[in-house]
Amino acid sequence: MHTTKTIFTFLIILLVLNVSAAPPAFAAWFGTGSRNESSETTHPVFSSLSEMADSMAKELKDAHPGIKLKLCLDKEDIREDQELRNVPFADMLTNELERAFSRAGFSFEAHNLDNTDYLISVNYHRTTENVAVYLKLKKVKDDSYRNMQGNYQMSLQKLPRDCFFENLDSKLARLSSRVSQGWNKSGALSLLVTPVVEARRKYSSPFSEYATGKLKTNFSNLPTFFRLIEEKPTAGKSAPRSVEKSADLSGTDARIAGANAVLEGVYLRGIEMVNISLTMKDLKGNVLASADENIPLGLITFSLDNDIADNLALIADTEHENSRMVRVSTTKGGNYQVFRNGETVNFTVQVSKPLYVYLYDINPNGEVTLLSPKLGEPEYPRLPGLLYSIPEASDSWEIKVEAPFGKDAVKLFASDHRLPIPKINGQAPPRSIINGTRGLNRVDKVQKELVSQPVINGLDLVDYYKGAAIQAGTTLYESTVFIETREN
Repeated sequence: MHTTKTIFTFLIILLVLNVSAAPPAFAAWFGTGSRNESSETTHPVFSSLSEMADSMAKELKDAHPGIKLKLCLDKEDIREDQELRNVPFADMLTNELERAFSRAGFSFEAHNLDNTDYLISVNYHRTTENVAVYLKLKKVKDDSYRNMQGNYQMSLQKLPRDCFFENLDSKLARLSSRVSQGWNKSGALSLLVTPVVEARRKYSSPFSEYATGKLKTNFSNLPTFFRLIEEKPTAGKSAPRSVEKSADLSGTDARIAGANAVLEGVYLRGIEMVNISLTMKDLKGNVLASADENIPLGLITFSLDNDIADNLALIADTEHENSRMVRVSTTKGGNYQVFRNGETVNFTVQVSKPLYVYLYDINPNGEVTLLSPKLGEPEYPRLPGLLYSIPEASDSWEIKVEAPFGKDAVKLFASDHRLPIPKINGQAPPRSIINGTRGLNRVDKVQKELVSQPVINGLDLVDYYKGAAIQAGTTLYESTVFIETREN
């Protein structure tokens, strides 16, 4: 009986020791270091992430006196208890670690891991009061591991309450990071960020404006891999200017602005998610990097819609454009630009082969105005390698922003044959769009008949030109730019 009691007591002691000494599950992967003490509260708690990161940098510097290590911080692998979570805390932690280690004399290598001394992985764990951060260092040359030995934790009360929950900003930050990591060459890249637009109809919305602004901020805060180039200032009308011939015309804005790459973004709304996709291209249209992110609709507080622009896109039929050989832009740049009261608006036209061009302004009411060529002006094909301004320097007219303000679509048609310019009257019965819907039945018949009509409705402009191109036995190219005018 005495022996049984002794064994039982011994087993209880072992059980107590095992429970009190057991590290959390994530510690087995990172190594326990000095974290195998019985309670996190026995360790000092840092007052800020900045102070914590500085202490980590000091530990690594003290362990490598006089050595300027090259580090790679795996931003895509910051986890909470082994679970990858894309939350603002991860971005906050990344920024502080990059700042602290750079200040300590270490450098970061984002792409060529062969030149890196350590790959840094990060894990963190929350208790009811604190968050503890663990760094694991992988030596690239021999795949050996070491862990930071200090105990690094801070009070949750010192952090924003929502920093451990996903939000729109953290999603956009993750998207920016993924695209930036796709740039796999050394040296800074001068980058022009163009407005994010709706994928199918290419218009902007309140969500577009917010996302574009955030992306610019994100890329400007990245390390020296990128130099953000602002859009070029508005230029007046001018004579045709020489530009580098290129199969991809979208690089023109970046080239004029002094950038060597352009970042384009589109979004597409689904039932529960919004997919936003970014593509980074060089000036010849080669894709340097791309990434996309699905964002739950519940995280988006900005409107994804732009009813006026959507109506304009319907009239201009932007969803079915063949824009391979032609591009219309503004002298501020392409996509979606805003002009203020009193500003002068000028458009630029560029082609990839000799083409006749016809430029129209479309307002939300379906009213159409021919901008070029003016009636009676001689027509001539525009040539590749030149950037044409409309109005041109020799023109006596200009486009001045004044009330009423709003949104317009400027539509370009181009063909290697001259096409007849239609007479337009809003009183003519429309054939293509009726009750806000574009007809899909017998479209070829409608297009053929529109060409033979003496007068057409402005809503029929696209189908008229498609019919005219078919009648001439040529291909029709199209391009649209949206603009918005505001009082201030």
